[in-house]
Amino acid sequence: MARQLTYAVLVVMAASFVAAQFVAVTRTNPPAQGALVAPLQIAAILRRSCYDCHSNETRWPWYSHIAPSAWLIVRDVDLGRKEINFSEWGNYYPPTRQRKLAWMGRMLEEEKMPPWSYRLMHPGARLTEADRDALRRWIESELTAPSAPTTNR
Repeated sequence: MARQLTYAVLVVMAASFVAAQFVAVTRTNPPAQGALVAPLQIAAILRRSCYDCHSNETRWPWYSHIAPSAWLIVRDVDLGRKEINFSEWGNYYPPTRQRKLAWMGRMLEEEKMPPWSYRLMHPGARLTEADRDALRRWIESELTAPSAPTTNR
């Protein structure tokens, strides 16, 4: 009896996994409009550690095509782009840029970005102390600069 129940549970789980693959999610990379322009070192750090969730240049790994991880990854990218999108940086009003820079600074200090779940699958995204220092200096210089142009426009 227990063996039959175990078999039934496994069949239901396998069928559920297969059925989940038919629930479509949309992975998009819209064109960049007004992308961030930053010093080369800062741009490299942001691309390595932030752009997958905070730009329209997401690299969609193989596991982002398999449910249920696909659902979670697409959700995280959508939320990340809403919070800050480096591909849309030039479209932000200056006060919005200031607010987003301040948010970046807080996340950097609290070591919340990139999140541990992302670093787990992308160890190269980890921020070194030198990366953090460079980002801190850049954020501070941007926050104190008198509306310096930071776009491609």
